[in-house]
Amino acid sequence: MTSHSRKLRVLSLVLYAGLSLASTTAAWADVQAQPFVLTAYGSAPGGKDLLRGHYPAAVQQLRSDGRHALEPAAVSANSCVAFAMTQRWRAAQDACDAAVHDARDARLGAAPWTESATISTDRALAAAYSDRAVMRWMAGDAQGAHADLERACTFAPQAGFVVRNVRALRAHPSALHAHGS
Repeated sequence: MTSHSRKLRVLSLVLYAGLSLASTTAAWADVQAQPFVLTAYGSAPGGKDLLRGHYPAAVQQLRSDGRHALEPAAVSANSCVAFAMTQRWRAAQDACDAAVHDARDARLGAAPWTESATISTDRALAAAYSDRAVMRWMAGDAQGAHADLERACTFAPQAGFVVRNVRALRAHPSALHAHGS
């Protein structure tokens, strides 16, 4: 983990959009009562636009600035969120897979003798799995969402974003609506 990555601030975005829900009032009420949470890196490319809810602008910035970023895990995580929120499922899947891969690589490269590095990389990997779970839920893949949240729980079971997403998935698993890629 580079010194730059320690300066990245992970921010949680509450997902009220219900993008993949059937347009029933009960399903929408369910999402508002137990919203999913996506994580983003505010100081990485696209981060500020994600926090403002300007998802297409975040996609544009990630395309232009993302290739030159110092922290690939943050860029892929922000790409995962941006593509999920713009319902670009194939691109979201690829970005979320890259976020998990990059976070796993960062975890493997971290100094194992420092507890803070281990905690930080575990949380980053949990965030990547959690974001991919939310994206999968939005895209109609409940089984994949459950599997990813289980993985997130193995790395940071007490992290607020993991706890909230587990609660949200339990609260409305039947509100899924399948999407094509």
